[in-house]
Amino acid sequence: MKALSRLSPSLAARVVDRLWFSAPRTQPSAEARERLQAGTRLHHRVHGREVVAWSWGEGPTILLVHGWGGHAGQLHAFVEPLLAAGYRVVAFDAPAHGASAPSRLGGRRVTFFEIAEAMRTVAADAGPLAGAIAHSGGCAVMALAMREGWSAPAKLAFVSPFAQPSAAFAPFGRSIGASDEAMTRFVRMVEARFQRPWSDFDITGLPPLRAVPPLLLVHDRGDREVAFAHSEAIARTWPDARLLPTQGLGHRKLLREPGVVEQVANFFGPAPKTTAPVVVPADARNELDRYFEGAC
Repeated sequence: MKALSRLSPSLAARVVDRLWFSAPRTQPSAEARERLQAGTRLHHRVHGREVVAWSWGEGPTILLVHGWGGHAGQLHAFVEPLLAAGYRVVAFDAPAHGASAPSRLGGRRVTFFEIAEAMRTVAADAGPLAGAIAHSGGCAVMALAMREGWSAPAKLAFVSPFAQPSAAFAPFGRSIGASDEAMTRFVRMVEARFQRPWSDFDITGLPPLRAVPPLLLVHDRGDREVAFAHSEAIARTWPDARLLPTQGLGHRKLLREPGVVEQVANFFGPAPKTTAPVVVPADARNELDRYFEGAC
């Protein structure tokens, strides 16, 4: 990459683009596979491609959203306590992740936009959500969906949130040996493709634009993949946010830590008794507008 950056910064930028949008593959543990097999497997279509989800229990729904390179099974520890509280739990594999099909880009390449659309599709099929739990990049996906008009549930929990993608490309470039010029070209290339600045992907920019629900943040101070400062930045900008720091659990172990799982489940409280909602056409306007725009 260093040599390519010197010879052709524009070609290096295209290689960076391919690397940036390629999600790593991870396999569910035996315990995660067992939990997934105990659920009802669901099938959705996003851009004509299959997105796989799982459902457990009955009642108001809590949606689980995994992070970049993850899978639905990574959040399996939250299922049992949420079921015990009276909730239905739904989790899914994002496009180009887990059991779901590749995205429109093919192979392991995918964007947060397509993952956000998959999340919206799964959430719409699951019915009104009582809450959602997201991990790492899944938190940025959820914030992006909210920025695009998706109505978030009454409570959210973000675990190790990747809050500021706009600040990530510089260290990413250094880690792979790309020059500053190559990374500048990459940044401009992506902004031109999506017709928006990188700052639009930052969770911290959401609260000034949209009303946001109460938020529980859980982050390990020693997280080496997404720094604790990401959650601190969200806590400063989100009106009703509570930060729960941990120590020694890293980026993923806290997803299985009983004390963390219990506190996140307690944040949602017992499931409310459900009554038939009064639905009016305006409730679906944001969704219909986006589908109409896509069809045209």
